[in-house]
Amino acid sequence: MEALYDRSESYSKTCPLVVDLDGTLLRSDLVLESALRLIRQRPSHALLMPLWLLRGRAYLKQRLFRLIHLDVSRLPLHEALLSWLRDEKARGRRLVLATASDHEQACSAVHSLRLFDTVLGSDGRRNLKGRQKLERIVEVCGEEFDYAGNSRADLAIWRACQGAVLVNAPRGVERSARRAGNVVRVFPRPVIGFRDILGAMRGYQWVKNLLLFVPAITSHTIFDVPVAGKTALAFFAFALCASAGYILNDLLDLEEDRRHKTKKNRALASGRVSIGAGFLLAFLCLTASASIARFLPIAFAIALTTYIAVSFSYSVFLKRLLVVDVLALAVLYTLRVVAGGFATGIVLSPWLLSFAFFLFLSLAFAKRAADLVQHRQDNQRILPGRGYLTTDLDTVSIAGMCGGFLSALVLTLYINSESVQLLYRRPGLLWGLQPILLYYLTRLWVICRRGELTEDPIEYTAREPSTYCAASLAIVVMLAATFD
Repeated sequence: MEALYDRSESYSKTCPLVVDLDGTLLRSDLVLESALRLIRQRPSHALLMPLWLLRGRAYLKQRLFRLIHLDVSRLPLHEALLSWLRDEKARGRRLVLATASDHEQACSAVHSLRLFDTVLGSDGRRNLKGRQKLERIVEVCGEEFDYAGNSRADLAIWRACQGAVLVNAPRGVERSARRAGNVVRVFPRPVIGFRDILGAMRGYQWVKNLLLFVPAITSHTIFDVPVAGKTALAFFAFALCASAGYILNDLLDLEEDRRHKTKKNRALASGRVSIGAGFLLAFLCLTASASIARFLPIAFAIALTTYIAVSFSYSVFLKRLLVVDVLALAVLYTLRVVAGGFATGIVLSPWLLSFAFFLFLSLAFAKRAADLVQHRQDNQRILPGRGYLTTDLDTVSIAGMCGGFLSALVLTLYINSESVQLLYRRPGLLWGLQPILLYYLTRLWVICRRGELTEDPIEYTAREPSTYCAASLAIVVMLAATFD
């Protein structure tokens, strides 16, 4: 925090301090939060937002507030500004909240803080922003007041106030505000770091997209340069597309993530990356993905588009449906394998697709079972935002383990089929894959039921040392079966 100079003490009891809400006291925007919540809770009503906007922004905000329930108690606050406001309040200064958000929603958002003597907001007819906000502030506070804001719309208010407090203001806005010569305090705009961007994109999840290499590996063409090159392009196209999906999913899950022990620290949920920046980042990821996909066959583009459609449907409503959510996750994983085949022109065998689907179905059930274990330990009955009760844990676990063992059965049938003779000279050695697969699956489910699986099963697999031991043994087995 930077204090250029501070003259507030000389009139702390006579000069009101007016504070903006969205982007200033909050590291978020109530309108955008409400709109995203409406899309998640009532997708059909979300289609009416353009019609509400035609009747004015104030009407739109009022409709959003009345249609959805937003857990304002978990919204990210600007802690440095909040600490300063508490100091000013302790000195006896009058604090006024003035926001373009709906008045009733603003009141509920700051009620627990017990800081503000007066709350001014939009009322369904009058959108309290810019000049209209200034007029309302003068009506309530008089000509002498300080104002804390963050955006270009606040410039007119800063010019009219006695002391301008800049909070998270962009550089261009800060330069314009300083020209009035009345800036008394600046809370610098935090720089979005590479780690936050990578976190929002969930770069650590890119390991899932290594599944696109499965067709090239299982067909023994991974060392063919054209095949490897196309698979690499497909990997980055899918990874960027998946990152866009993760960002949109996190935007729709802001409230649920803020209630979670670890997810509340995600870049979007914590407010380190704004909602607007999240949408921009998702758009850039999709654009880059589409640009890369142009160099690959049209079939790959179809698979990519299907992935986007299923992923968006999952984020909006499929995740709330019992069992359907798990099937959708298994399809999303399997689509990566299919896309790898489409990118390279490798024909995928029914054996591979069946094995992949049942294996990923087991992992998807493990992901849901891990959530149920955590909520059972916290003495919660319902899994928020999902269609499960904690009493469903045993059923989910049984279904997941059965899915894993079905994948082992498919592998057994493949080893005994005539198809195996096309790629392996000594297929009998492939029986060595069975104990490795069963070890991996059984160990994963034991860890899950112990409550130690606190992340996505694929992520856990990627960082667990035992995975690399099992993978190394599997590679040795496959090589031994391939060559004399």
